[in-house]
Amino acid sequence: MTSSLSRSFLRKESAFTLVELLITVSIMVVSLTVGVTNYLRFLDKQRLYQSGSNIEAIFKDARNKAQNGFLGNEDVGFCSKLGAIEVSSALDASNKISSTARVRCSDGSFLTYDSYTIDQTDTLLNQSFKISFLPMRGAVVLLNNIPVSSGSAIISRGGSKVTFNLDQGGTIDVKYE
Repeated sequence: MTSSLSRSFLRKESAFTLVELLITVSIMVVSLTVGVTNYLRFLDKQRLYQSGSNIEAIFKDARNKAQNGFLGNEDVGFCSKLGAIEVSSALDASNKISSTARVRCSDGSFLTYDSYTIDQTDTLLNQSFKISFLPMRGAVVLLNNIPVSSGSAIISRGGSKVTFNLDQGGTIDVKYE
C-alpha cells in the first residue's frame, strides 16, 4: 500500500493557476476591444466612401446627361431646350448633407431627377458646391456660391475624407483618403 501511496505523491499534477487564467482572459478582452474598435472605424470609413461614391455617380451621370442633351423623361417632365444639368449641395433641416441633380431648361424652369442624402449627421462638407454641366461640354463651378475655374469640395467624417476636384472643363476627379 505504501508503494501506491508514494506514487500518487510523486506524480506531479498540472493545472492552470488563477493568475494565469486572469492574464489570458485580460489579453483576450484587450485584443477583442481593439479589434472591435478598428472594425467599427473601418465600417464608418466605408459608409463615408459609399456616400462619396454615390455623389461621384451623380456628378458623372449629370455630365453624361448634359453631353447627350438630356431633356427629361416621363417621371420628371420635359424641357423644350436644355440649359444645363446642375448638381448642387445643401444642408437639410437636420444638418444632413444632400446633393440634388436637376435639369435647368432654357426657359429657366427646373426638373429635379435625382437626389441623395448622407444619413450620418456627423459628416461634414467643407464648402457648398454647385456645378452646371453645359450641353456642349464644359461646366460652371461654384464653391460657396463663388464662381471658380477649379476647386475642391470635401466631405469628411473622423479622419477619413472624400475630395471632389471639379473644373470648368467638366473634369471630375475624386480622391478617397
